[in-house]
Amino acid sequence: MTLVQLCGLCLLAAAMVMVLRQVNPQAAALLCAAFSILVVGMLLKPVSEYVAQIQRFFESLAMDEQYMKVMLRAMGIVLVTQLASQICRDMDAPSIARRTEFCGRLALLGVAMPIFLSLTQMAVEALK
Repeated sequence: MTLVQLCGLCLLAAAMVMVLRQVNPQAAALLCAAFSILVVGMLLKPVSEYVAQIQRFFESLAMDEQYMKVMLRAMGIVLVTQLASQICRDMDAPSIARRTEFCGRLALLGVAMPIFLSLTQMAVEALK
């Protein structure tokens, strides 16, 4: 599916949600969440191509595989957290959206911690 088709589909879904929201707000919220998940599913193939490009890039650098894994996990956490928080906002739950974002930040911190510790250790050893 091309970007233009995907944008057209998004506009169609937005119009459907707008009309449905006047009649049944709960159904509109569910439609919005379902559509969001559908769009993400449609974008999995292009995202997998980006992941393959990143893998080839790291292989060409002959770097430790740990850095690539951290980068890919961090990207996944950011995307999933953003999607979940936007769905929460669409469902009129902004406080839950903020908690979702906080959880995503904590998960990023946990994923990045081994790299941070490794870099700190290298800096300390270089100063000795």
